[in-house]
Amino acid sequence: MSYYQRFGPVLKTRIFKRYLRWAYKKGAEDLVKLNFKPGFKKEDFTCLLCGVGSEQTANEFIRFVTNRNPRAKIWIIDLGEKQVTAVKKLVKERLAKFDVNIRRVNALELNKLLPEASLDWIETDGFLEYFDRQSLKRLLTIWHGLLNADGFITTRDFVSSSRITITTDAFRIWLAKRWLGVSLFRHTKKELVSLFKSSGFNFVVGPTPLPTYKRFTLVKRS
Repeated sequence: MSYYQRFGPVLKTRIFKRYLRWAYKKGAEDLVKLNFKPGFKKEDFTCLLCGVGSEQTANEFIRFVTNRNPRAKIWIIDLGEKQVTAVKKLVKERLAKFDVNIRRVNALELNKLLPEASLDWIETDGFLEYFDRQSLKRLLTIWHGLLNADGFITTRDFVSSSRITITTDAFRIWLAKRWLGVSLFRHTKKELVSLFKSSGFNFVVGPTPLPTYKRFTLVKRS
């Protein structure tokens, strides 16, 4: 069974839907802490959902964006064939009136798909742990280049901060490999903060309902 078939049902639950809505709201609140006002209503607002576990995730993202700007241009990318196929079906059947582009592409090749300074918002969830430190540095550099001067990023991810979390992370990484067939990498909060700084971002860090899962909101450093 594929990742989509195994983990997709989890991402389609009402709890996860409520979590996403909470996360988007908190991301907007974090931007206020950075003295940053997102331009959701700007005429050419363009955003990217970088990684999509299921069509439910895509639906929540598209609804959140288009409720604020029906003319927004939305990009959704993932490497998973089944996820991409499911999202394309959703958009064709229920959301065809919106400007949504879905591609099966490696996030480390986004600069081949999108022009520099073309994005206002990049959203991810549980995405950073798919990259080792070197690849994550490259990803952040690509994201920085794709964001325009008023662009921002919202994301949430696991961080290791103690011997206990290191142990639980090891089990989670093992389980992901055995059950979902995906490779994950452990990152500490200190490591992520260092990468954000060196990649040219200002940011805030906040909690989520899971103690080891943190939210990060980033803006390009002026």
